[in-house]
Amino acid sequence: MRRFKFTLESVLTVRKKALEDARIRLASITNIYNQQQLVLKEMQQALENIRNDSEKYLLQETFNPCMVSNYGAFSNKITQDITSQKLIIERTKLDLAKQQEITKNAYIQVKSLEKLKEKQKAQYDREVLQEEFKLIDDIVNSRRTIA
Repeated sequence: MRRFKFTLESVLTVRKKALEDARIRLASITNIYNQQQLVLKEMQQALENIRNDSEKYLLQETFNPCMVSNYGAFSNKITQDITSQKLIIERTKLDLAKQQEITKNAYIQVKSLEKLKEKQKAQYDREVLQEEFKLIDDIVNSRRTIA
């Protein structure tokens, strides 16, 4: 009896590989996004610490205009860094959304081929079962004619 062979098995294998690659790329972008979020939180925490230190220094009895200027300049630099980090995060979000779409499409392609394979396997099983019933029927009929 012939064995079941899915004619698109090589295509299914290639699509599974593409899906795996897409998932790996998605995980990589997600990790980058999470790291960028952490950097942003650290920057915001640093800005808050600088502002707190600046306020403490202003309340001290010793006043140095250079120190106040330095605190202000550093605060402005961190604010600019936060703004640029937010832009980087937005670009990464776009990349993440694109990769999610690519991964989703790859998943759909794999699933559609797997469903086709299941349907063909079910059809094959039905045909084999019919052949077996015919074979059994032939055996039974040949025994009746012999007897």
